[in-house]
Amino acid sequence: MFSRKADRLKLVIGEGSKITGNVEALGTIILNGTVIGHIIGEKAIVGEKAYVKGDVVANNIIMAGKIDGCLKGKERVELRATAKVCGDIFTSRLSITEGAVFHGMSFMIQPDQAEHEESRPSAQHDESKVVELFLKEKSG
Repeated sequence: MFSRKADRLKLVIGEGSKITGNVEALGTIILNGTVIGHIIGEKAIVGEKAYVKGDVVANNIIMAGKIDGCLKGKERVELRATAKVCGDIFTSRLSITEGAVFHGMSFMIQPDQAEHEESRPSAQHDESKVVELFLKEKSG
């Protein structure tokens, strides 16, 4: 049933469950509950009733729920029709199904750049640095 390394089911967070803190697993993570923190795994499947306040980092991400944070998919990010994303997406392949809501920016990256993007802070921090640099240049 699970032949590839990424297909090995490692963690299921059920509907009605809430985790505060980062969640990390080596295989597939299926989320139907709430996570206030980052999710890190080989593959992440975020169900229709799921909510994430943080980043999701995986090789492949299937998003059907709601997220306030970035999606960082090394190989692919797929937004299903029920997805609501408020944050940036970093991936080499992006699929958005009609009906999905996406507020943010998408960055198409090469797979070898993904490790660099995983350590990059969310866009909110980057924007403040841009404004700060812009103000320093004007005043200097």
